[in-house]
Amino acid sequence: MANKYTFTVLNDGWRNAVVKVTGVLDTADAVLTPAVALSDFTNNDPHPVFCGLAVQHIWHSIGDGLEVQVSWAGLNDQVLFALAGRGRESCTVVGPWQPNQANPGYNGNINIRTTGYGTGEDAGMQIQNFTVQLEMIKLYHV
Repeated sequence: MANKYTFTVLNDGWRNAVVKVTGVLDTADAVLTPAVALSDFTNNDPHPVFCGLAVQHIWHSIGDGLEVQVSWAGLNDQVLFALAGRGRESCTVVGPWQPNQANPGYNGNINIRTTGYGTGEDAGMQIQNFTVQLEMIKLYHV
């Protein structure tokens, strides 16, 4: 068996988007580039140009021994969050986390990578898994 991934768009509105990404790893760490692509969203404001996603909340459930890195794509990815364990990260007080759109190679996509497959307390486990749910706000250029 090979690693399996499930990608679900839970909300695709003109302003808000919610995506859930699940991985079941049995051979190696995950490299999802992109995990979330701008082309995954079709219900966008038709006048300005859809150019990216700001992240407001991250829900995560990650198997022991794994760590998940969520980043905005670029020549040098801009790390949004490094995650482990279970919980919710939220940025409602100061506003959503914003990508640096001036980052060389920025294209609006979000990448997910894991580290730690086959290590840690669960080194003997043949299957490790993760779920990351991103609650986002669509960004537009006028």
